Amino acid sequence: MAKGIPMFDGYLVIGVLTRQGPEGETSAVGLIAIDTENMDGPEMGLTLFNCANIIYATGGPAGMYLTSVYPESHTGSSGIAFEAGVRGINLTESQYGIASTKFRWNLSGTYQQVIPRYISTREDGSDEKEFLEEYFENPGQMLDAIFLKGYQWPFDPRKIEGYGSSLIDILVYNEIQVKGRRVFMDFMHNPAGSLRGGDFDFSLLSQESCLYLKNSGALLKTPYDRLEKMNQPAIQLYRDHGIDLKTEYLEIAVCAQHNNGGLAGNLWWESNIRHFFPVGEANGTFGIYRPGGSALNSTQTGSLRAAQYISAKYSDAPLSMEDFCQAVATQVEDRIRMTRNLISGCGKGSNVLEFRARAQSRMTASGAHIRSLEACERAIRECLDDLAAFETKTQLACRLELPHAFRNRDILLSQYVYLCSIRDYIRSGGKSRGSYLVSLPGGRLPMDRLGDLFRYELDDGSFFDKVFYT
Repeated sequence: MAKGIPMFDGYLVIGVLTRQGPEGETSAVGLIAIDTENMDGPEMGLTLFNCANIIYATGGPAGMYLTSVYPESHTGSSGIAFEAGVRGINLTESQYGIASTKFRWNLSGTYQQVIPRYISTREDGSDEKEFLEEYFENPGQMLDAIFLKGYQWPFDPRKIEGYGSSLIDILVYNEIQVKGRRVFMDFMHNPAGSLRGGDFDFSLLSQESCLYLKNSGALLKTPYDRLEKMNQPAIQLYRDHGIDLKTEYLEIAVCAQHNNGGLAGNLWWESNIRHFFPVGEANGTFGIYRPGGSALNSTQTGSLRAAQYISAKYSDAPLSMEDFCQAVATQVEDRIRMTRNLISGCGKGSNVLEFRARAQSRMTASGAHIRSLEACERAIRECLDDLAAFETKTQLACRLELPHAFRNRDILLSQYVYLCSIRDYIRSGGKSRGSYLVSLPGGRLPMDRLGDLFRYELDDGSFFDKVFYT
């Protein structure tokens, strides 16, 4: 803005336009987008951008998942990049953890260290029960596992064995995805089995947990009291979003939080498609374990290096209009046809949000922190079916829903590519690592009370020196 560079707000990019060079190399030459403020005219809002270079800072493909801690408006745009031929790298690697779903927020740190109660209910809210205590040998184990979730928030298969903190993520998934129940955290009451004479029995805790609470001045009556003492802003944050932890339960799930893989780039963050630079979380720079706060530094560095390279090597003007139109004509005609098909049935009702929720449920169940080859292959088939029938299955109430429809298509493309990468990793002998468990027949169960879906083996490091391209 300070430099007077024009900004085009309110445009949804629905395609990356490319052309083949004389030596067979592919270059990005533009974008096709929908002007969401002008969709009523004969152009349907379709707008072309003739670009010399594209810096793609669209974030991770958060829209793939039903349970997500990304901002609700954030869906990502990786699908159309894959469609244009941009390679993916390490798409198997993402980060997941327990978060609230009504207001999306990570439940790490003091939210866990105050040791709230975990309960589940039927879909209608009936049949309330504390479910964690069924799986632990004694209350102290359960209380310490909850406490350690504060330090060890992301799901990590290395922290399952020995009643570790990541067992809680498995048990939450089991309640929601296997049993079809809802799960909540309760800060108003202490967990069952933690009481002596009506008060919380801090002697049940390990020395680490108890000493931490003691040093924090938080040896108090309820989880809410302890949270209020240790982190009042954490309470206020939810209050500001219409949730009072003092009087109501907090619905939770194991949610997608960060995309560790992504679109592949070189040292200058340029992809295999020339002039196309994925930066930020859209670029797969992080690998198996996201490096905490360093992730932000990595994204800033990538953007700077892309800008440096462009200014030094790619300062030519965009194509002439004649050459541009000739190069992209077929690609643009395809989007025009698709858009016309989507709006042809306008007024017969809408299913775009239902369509999205069904697709997102598929990814959360099959391609998040619990994965099996069978479920992954089934999800891939469903993805392909949805993509093949996308234009006929999608129903729009009016043209204003066009952006929702194209976001759904991007989600399907992203899901398909990510699921194929997960499938190939498992077929290659890949096992549990990072922030996911690979279900393995014959593997060990975290405990006998869980089903065979949760049998697993830890990765032995045989792939640590390799990257997975898709």
